[in-house]
Amino acid sequence: MTFRVVFLLYHSAVFNRFSIGEKWQVLWHGLYMDASMAGYASLIPFLLWSFGWLIEAKTWHRILNGYGLLLIIFFSFVLSADLEIYTNWGHRVDSAVMPYLQYPKEAFASAYSSPLGFLVGIFLVTTILFSWSGYKLTASISFPEKYRIPLHLSGILFAAVLILPIRGGFQLAPMNQSSVYFSTERPLNQAAENGVWVLMQSLLESGNDAIAREYVRSYPKDVDAFMERISIPDGPSSQVVSSTKPNVVLIVWESLTAKVVGTLQGKYPSTPNLDQLAKDGILFTNFYASGDRSDKGLAAILASVPALGKVSIMANPNLTARLSFLNKAMEKNGYQSAFMYGGELEFANMKSFMLNAGFQKRIGKQEFPPSSYNSKWGAHDEVLFDRQLAEADKAKTPFFHTMFTLTSHEPFEVPGVANKPGESVDSLFCRSHRYTDRCLGKWIQQASKKPWWNNTLVVIVADHGHAHPGHSGESDTMKYKIPMVWYGPALFKKGIQIPDLGSQTDLFKTLLVQLGDTNQVLPFSRNLLSQSAQNFAFYSFRNGSVFVEDKKTESVFDLQSVSNSAQLYRQAVYARYYQQTKPR
Repeated sequence: MTFRVVFLLYHSAVFNRFSIGEKWQVLWHGLYMDASMAGYASLIPFLLWSFGWLIEAKTWHRILNGYGLLLIIFFSFVLSADLEIYTNWGHRVDSAVMPYLQYPKEAFASAYSSPLGFLVGIFLVTTILFSWSGYKLTASISFPEKYRIPLHLSGILFAAVLILPIRGGFQLAPMNQSSVYFSTERPLNQAAENGVWVLMQSLLESGNDAIAREYVRSYPKDVDAFMERISIPDGPSSQVVSSTKPNVVLIVWESLTAKVVGTLQGKYPSTPNLDQLAKDGILFTNFYASGDRSDKGLAAILASVPALGKVSIMANPNLTARLSFLNKAMEKNGYQSAFMYGGELEFANMKSFMLNAGFQKRIGKQEFPPSSYNSKWGAHDEVLFDRQLAEADKAKTPFFHTMFTLTSHEPFEVPGVANKPGESVDSLFCRSHRYTDRCLGKWIQQASKKPWWNNTLVVIVADHGHAHPGHSGESDTMKYKIPMVWYGPALFKKGIQIPDLGSQTDLFKTLLVQLGDTNQVLPFSRNLLSQSAQNFAFYSFRNGSVFVEDKKTESVFDLQSVSNSAQLYRQAVYARYYQQTKPR
């Protein structure tokens, strides 16, 4: 809390434009991450406390004071450095500083222009002040001899209780940066972060060098030549939308694999309403998910970022802040935007992603009644669909609404139907999709009676495929094959199928071109309705990637010494978003 106040004062030129109320929100929301960091820092003291009865009281106090001093010095140093790192880099201190420490001369030269005296002063003042406070606190702790052992052993209980602040509470999603994000203004969200927490989290999770060695195996000239070959300029495009500004409702359907879609000859047909929409609208029959997780799918759909197996761009708010977003492109053309999800927006850092995307309205679990929740995720899909109708009724047109469903996620709980002990996962999976399909059918019936419906385009796509039903293998193309369906009165071409290969990243450009926007520069998105579009799809799993073309499919696994299409494409993605291009 103290350093957050210092942060706001140090960067007053940035934060003066915000109200006192907004700054109070920074302090309030930031306490959540402060408590998590304090929980981590307190684990060792409580464990020391637990064994304090085994050692002399003076020795115990010295160990505790020594640990506290080292921790305070580390915290003060990181947070003092963070003040100037934010000035120069525009984000809080994270693992990105590590490469620069390999070059101390250059690092010092960069720091030389900073107010070093002032920063050293802040470091010394905070170190001395908190060290003195800590010493006074530990000195006041004493245990009567007859209670010493039980009191010390109670430290085990206190250490266990620390799990609660460490993970941020009882909610499903553990603590992450989204947990303290609250505003569409990025500086306010950054100020709410705890600098030490962010640094430690990024150091533990990044593994930048190891990941880079896996992804960067080919020479840049080979990557560039490959990307030039597949990046054919768009030719004439088939126009299928009758209006340049229809309302657009994007439905991202949890785990909607082609295996449950009858119009795609799925072996486990469970979506009769979707099948009918596909027959009456436009069905993309050779469409693939970019990855196998929701965070990968949402980034591919909304920002045209192809998935990579071991990194998630959604997990890094500093990277997502630089992306091009579908909703922003549409907002420039006069659209009102909203993102609606029945679950926790903090999950997988989704909240920070949506805030960086700039959705004008974000609706999550807290805005739905608890009676509508399943046991794990949040509000069931029928409640979500009803909420969209209510939001659309009061929205200015044209609007762009994105709905992300959740009932078809594990544990596949459907309202009013109890999952039977021993029932197969395939059965549960298909039942949950039949439920979401019924919700979709009901929503179409209700929406078609609304005034806004006559100028509306509905786009339905999965966030990712699934191993179930049928237990597809990790790299099996059927695990990643998904439907994309366009439907609604805004279409003037209906009842057609698009057989060309495509993936989630291609929705971005395909949709914008239909809406008359041909100015977006999107290196990994193609217009699937262009007559000259290159025909391919790309997807990634934990330990590799696959590049699918009409006549061949090529795969690459981590650390595999190949330079095929799959390797070249994923290296191009890694170079674009993670900045490393040359093999080490």
